Amino acid sequence: MKKLYFSFVALITFLENLLCAFGIIFATVFTVIQIVNRYWLHFEIMWISDLVLNIFVLAAIISIAITTREDAHTAVDVFVERMFRGEKSSKFIKIIINIACLGIIWLLMPIFYAYFLRALKFDEWATLVPWFNTSWLVEAIFVMFILCVFHIIHNTVLQAIDLYRLCSGGAKE
Repeated sequence: MKKLYFSFVALITFLENLLCAFGIIFATVFTVIQIVNRYWLHFEIMWISDLVLNIFVLAAIISIAITTREDAHTAVDVFVERMFRGEKSSKFIKIIINIACLGIIWLLMPIFYAYFLRALKFDEWATLVPWFNTSWLVEAIFVMFILCVFHIIHNTVLQAIDLYRLCSGGAKE
């Protein structure tokens, strides 16, 4: 079961990295194409800039989940390391911060879930142009929140295991 779980974590990690990298590469390539079309060929393709913007926003949303997975919130890390010098106390505070983040997400989840359901029900919701559907952005934000919850729980459990090993005097794996 443990191996299956970590295989699942590896699959999610791979998919998040792939989607984020694809989004950044795609946005960069099509931005260059749009620049060439607009300034050298004097032929602007209107939908490319909208597509690039939406792909870039999707990559930014996915990067939020990746940052949560890597436990790489710079401001929180600096605060914890400055305020709490010991490894045990800093791990304990990180666990408390993760639990607080889960609480905040838990409070906001019904709102995001309502928006998610509305975006699923009304395809053209939150768009000015009917043929360019942007409701997928609302759906992507909800999926990002689910991934953040998963990563926060995963990181909290791993930190709790490390803290238990530190307190009991056991060695790390």
